[in-house]
Amino acid sequence: MSAELKIGDQKKLNRPTFLHNGIFVFQGCTVTVNEIGAEGLTVEFIDREGNPNLLPGVQAEELV
Repeated sequence: MSAELKIGDQKKLNRPTFLHNGIFVFQGCTVTVNEIGAEGLTVEFIDREGNPNLLPGVQAEELV
């Protein structure tokens, strides 16, 4: 599943725009893989104000 991904890889999130902890995560935003676990990936994205945020539970299939 995530064998081809490694920590530090930058990908695009292919998930419709959604709200995460009061912050909009936009479809197609660039994310960096932070952690690879059994429950999925934890990725970091930068919000529109320039702040880094962590998003857990992302599946490898959602990254392009």
